[in-house]
Amino acid sequence: MYDAAEITSALKNVEIIATDVDDTLTINGILTSDVLKSLEYLNNAGKKVILVTGRSGGACTTLSQYLPVAMVIAENGGVIIRNHDIKTIDLPGDHKVRLHKCFDSIHKSFPHIEQAQDNPFRLTDLSMDNRSIQKSDFDAIKSIAESYGFTVVVSSVQTHILSPLCSKGGTLKSIVNDSKTVTLGDSENDESMFNPGLFPLSVGVSNIDRYLGMMHYKPRWIMSKEQGYGFIEFVDIVK
Repeated sequence: MYDAAEITSALKNVEIIATDVDDTLTINGILTSDVLKSLEYLNNAGKKVILVTGRSGGACTTLSQYLPVAMVIAENGGVIIRNHDIKTIDLPGDHKVRLHKCFDSIHKSFPHIEQAQDNPFRLTDLSMDNRSIQKSDFDAIKSIAESYGFTVVVSSVQTHILSPLCSKGGTLKSIVNDSKTVTLGDSENDESMFNPGLFPLSVGVSNIDRYLGMMHYKPRWIMSKEQGYGFIEFVDIVK
């Protein structure tokens, strides 16, 4: 259990809240009105909210325009969206070709694995639908990806094949002041944001428990509630 007074004290100078989206802000896949009220409260209080998500760059252009946020980092660090501008990190020219060859090799070994529906809108990575992946498949998937020079990270909804140059924490660190930033997440692909060498102030919502065994870096504090309820709980503490 966390100490609310400790969190309040530690975060008194925080200016930026960098948060994952799926199952950190959402509740059963929905951005509810109560979560939106918490985002609006932070915005009105002068806090900058940055969304840091595995979702596609295409989807996140919409999030950046309709939500009260300063910026969106999409595709696990591969895409930066702010002020109606979209940029990708520098990657080799043959990156996308190799990504699809990598998935073809995975699919050959595991025909039941399906690409996620949002892949046509992705600029830097390739995602697979978690519902088609069995836990016993993961080590072999990772091994195949590494043979192509890629890495694999798992979110609550998708499994992503991406360049080792991409990470949520790495891209975020290149943009913000770490001492003024608190990070929030719920799954293994948020791990780089929990690295205390990058961000000493970090929070997990309670559903992160199922991923802690996969993670070297863990959040400094974990809320008692899950998904967007945990985000609301966090905002109520720092009000």
